Amino acid sequence: MSLARDESDDLARRLARLKDEVDQQVRKRDLAADGDERGDAHHHPAEAATDADLREGELRAQLKWRERQKRLQQVQEALAKGTYGVCVDCGQPIPEARLRAVPDAIRCVPCQSASAHKR
Repeated sequence: MSLARDESDDLARRLARLKDEVDQQVRKRDLAADGDERGDAHHHPAEAATDADLREGELRAQLKWRERQKRLQQVQEALAKGTYGVCVDCGQPIPEARLRAVPDAIRCVPCQSASAHKR
């Protein structure tokens, strides 16, 4: 996908804002930095189950944000190589409307759907 200079600058700004947002979410959900660790022996088993459930939800969210971080890195590499907007699976162009809606898309819709169903 060949981008005009203005489009390229706009895309770079959008990706930079998106990267900042994703990095902030990853830092916010950094469970290793979470100082609120309690041993299960200090509270009721139901509280321990609730804590475990909440922690599992945070882990899922953290993984999601880290995947997005990785995708942004792939997009930046594709921009540098001149392959931005090309699906990493099938090699076909990703529709411009998709890239406007999801600037860090690395797959076309059919390949993204197939990838999501594999999980």
